[in-house]
Amino acid sequence: MAGLTRRDLTRRGAAGAAAFTFPGWAVDAFAPAPLRQLRRAVRGPVRTPGNSSGLLYNERYDGIKPLAVLVAADAGDVQAAVRWAARHEVPITARSGGHGYAGYASRRGGLVVDLRRLDRISVSRGSRRAVVGPGAQLVDVYRKLASAGATIPAGSCPSVGIGGHALGGGMGLAGRRFGLTCDNVASLRIVTADGRLLTCDAHTNPDLYWACRGGGGGNFGIVTRFEMRTHAVGDASWFLVRWPWASAGAALAAWQALAPDTTSRLTSIFSLGTGFGGPTVTALGQYFGSEAKLRSLVRPLTAVAGAGLSSGTSGYLALQKRWAGCASISSAACHTEGTEPGGTLQRARFAAKSDYVAKPLSSAGRAALLGAIERRQAQGSGSGALLLDAYGGAINRVAQDATAFVHRDVLFGIQELAYFSSAGQRRALAWLRSTHAALAPFTTGAGYQNYIDPALSNWKRAYYGENYERLVDVKRRHDPDEVFTFAQAIGT
Repeated sequence: MAGLTRRDLTRRGAAGAAAFTFPGWAVDAFAPAPLRQLRRAVRGPVRTPGNSSGLLYNERYDGIKPLAVLVAADAGDVQAAVRWAARHEVPITARSGGHGYAGYASRRGGLVVDLRRLDRISVSRGSRRAVVGPGAQLVDVYRKLASAGATIPAGSCPSVGIGGHALGGGMGLAGRRFGLTCDNVASLRIVTADGRLLTCDAHTNPDLYWACRGGGGGNFGIVTRFEMRTHAVGDASWFLVRWPWASAGAALAAWQALAPDTTSRLTSIFSLGTGFGGPTVTALGQYFGSEAKLRSLVRPLTAVAGAGLSSGTSGYLALQKRWAGCASISSAACHTEGTEPGGTLQRARFAAKSDYVAKPLSSAGRAALLGAIERRQAQGSGSGALLLDAYGGAINRVAQDATAFVHRDVLFGIQELAYFSSAGQRRALAWLRSTHAALAPFTTGAGYQNYIDPALSNWKRAYYGENYERLVDVKRRHDPDEVFTFAQAIGT
């Protein structure tokens, strides 16, 4: 099976991508006095980029020009930056991996605190704990934990920083087995609006601890480290099924009957997408058990006409590299081991929306998904996909109010994605809007906060549901002046 990241499923046909690298921003010798003061107060470099192209994955937001970027050396730098920003009334944002869908890690005229150097990962074998910096990329987290025979549940994109990923939830292919990334945060340290560095856990600052597990990145402060509960792992199995488009409806019916209710050892994704030869339909998944048992479990999928099944078993790290698109660590998606850590992805111009499904899709609901892909295919430029993540298992065993992540009673989530060139943007965004509207009769009206959508009008309820008022209370206590704010920030 070729490596497949979530974004690989939609990137075919996307135009104009460039390497996702970080240019050497200038250090302006003629900076105004406030910036010179900041430079004297911190250990890390303060740089003045021309725009945000080296900061953000989504090319749509390259035009944002921050005042400056601090590449923080440690938590002390973060504290100094927050105090400086508050004193000079400069907007401040944090960047861990730069993959936020709406470009909120940067701010016009603001200070970006880049956390890429806060990437240390240490593992305690005896206590089943790991301390992880917010700038650590997921592929490096998996690699370091694998050396201790352990893992945490998280996503498959190699260069995503764990900071924003964990704060907004953190769905991945171990989710039904071990829960979301945020469910496995045992404690964290956060710099709040007054510049203090607070420890948060179930007993110390429990309100912030609650809010930072699903309350979204950038709302309550800047997290400088996480302590994560880890899980022992060895080998795991995988599967990939492909069907002809004529079987897409039957395949979707079979998948939704199986994936949310099967053993929690199995987490799977169903994908409908555009392709060079026509629309595509696939399902893939990860199973904590034998390949033989996995093939038996997915028999309802292979019973659909035209199904082609691939499967295998490997060590857990090798499997995460496969999902990341770097079955060989020397591939383009991941740097060569022993040199530079982390991963790289091609940057892209894209937009996304999301939905949740709480009861099985009817034939009309399934037809709405298929029709959306057929319309995008017919447009003839760019690409599109609908990605369905199975929930249930450990995710849904957590109460809706136990953490800020409220989406605990659904069967699966849907991510609606469009990739496009500049010329194709208007048509792609119109397709996204029409797709979201077509699915509305069959979904809950909620959305996943890590797939943040700047065009979503009811985002407070969609992302946070009945937990929103409690999040506002936490915000009021710890950031009454809204030092940390952005277009869809939790407000006081």
